[in-house]
Amino acid sequence: MRHPQLRLPAAIVAVASVVLALALAGEDEIAWSAALDPEPCQSTGHSALPRPLGACEQLYSNASPFNRPLPPRPRSLPGTAQIVRRTVEFGPAPSFTGGVVGTSYDWGHPIYFSKGSDPVSTVHCTQSAAWGRCKIEGARVHIPAAAQPAAGGDGHLAVIDRATGWEYDFWQVQRRGADLTVGWGGRTRVDGDGLGSDATAAGFGLAAGIVRPEELAAGEIDHALFMVVKCTNGTSVWPAGSNSGRTCASMGLPNAGAPALGQHFFLDLSPAKIEALARPAWQKTILRAMAEYGLFVGDTGTAGWGIGVESGASYTSLGHPDPWVQLGRRLKVPSWASRPNRRRFYEFNLAAAVDWAAELKVLRAPGSPRPG
Repeated sequence: MRHPQLRLPAAIVAVASVVLALALAGEDEIAWSAALDPEPCQSTGHSALPRPLGACEQLYSNASPFNRPLPPRPRSLPGTAQIVRRTVEFGPAPSFTGGVVGTSYDWGHPIYFSKGSDPVSTVHCTQSAAWGRCKIEGARVHIPAAAQPAAGGDGHLAVIDRATGWEYDFWQVQRRGADLTVGWGGRTRVDGDGLGSDATAAGFGLAAGIVRPEELAAGEIDHALFMVVKCTNGTSVWPAGSNSGRTCASMGLPNAGAPALGQHFFLDLSPAKIEALARPAWQKTILRAMAEYGLFVGDTGTAGWGIGVESGASYTSLGHPDPWVQLGRRLKVPSWASRPNRRRFYEFNLAAAVDWAAELKVLRAPGSPRPG
């Protein structure tokens, strides 16, 4: 919430990912692969909720908009070309960086799973005086002692309580202890639709639509993606809540032609066309999800537009290597070293993956209004 308010048959893909991991891995890579425990992509549903999540584990119910495939011949919203052109003109196409844990570049969503023996914190929302009553003010939540928020400005943190089935979502986590001080937050049922929370502009659960490293490793993402845009046209559409996010007008830009919060984008490419692209396999995995499920605008405030990913903090805080770093090495993703400590960052960049202005569309859902 950057204001108030990332085919071959599935069994073959999964087996291949294990073989590749063992063939190319060092000790840390093998430990990470073992922890992820890749399996053929046969989702066991939301009830098991292992930690870490399996490559094809489904969060939320089948009724969640994030788990519904697009119709066979999706129709574009009238005015889609203008919305897409404006969105693409915001700036760089999707990219995310591995190795940013603990830095201000980490805008990912850390996701943790708690149990009854974890410490209990009482939630306090600091923005209550300005925004009204926070839905989770005073909630007592089991949170793993090692859990850490993302170090970027959003300071996101999600905790899924396996005993109760609630996902607690926090924005701008400021202090941990007996009291958990956050800017704002909400909760949603992990066996529900993933909506109605309050740590992102659209009210989506922090786990909704997030690209997880084990999904990318397995070569399959079976849900819609979480999309972040620079600003909106000042309106929201389902499945977003009533908030409009950061409007373009608030930045001195015209609202006209900008996307609405909750807008459902999709990639208008067939599986065959995606497979024929001369692009790395990991890019095709993300493109297939965009074409099969689409992307929902869930937040605002990025420089251009992009997709949400799970923060590597979900793993490093629990003593595991950063899987985004491991994937970056394995997939030979371009990298660069920072100064002065020469820390290496891996850039998962999709800017040149397709002609975004030509292939990206906005879905015309039943009852969709014409753009104003």
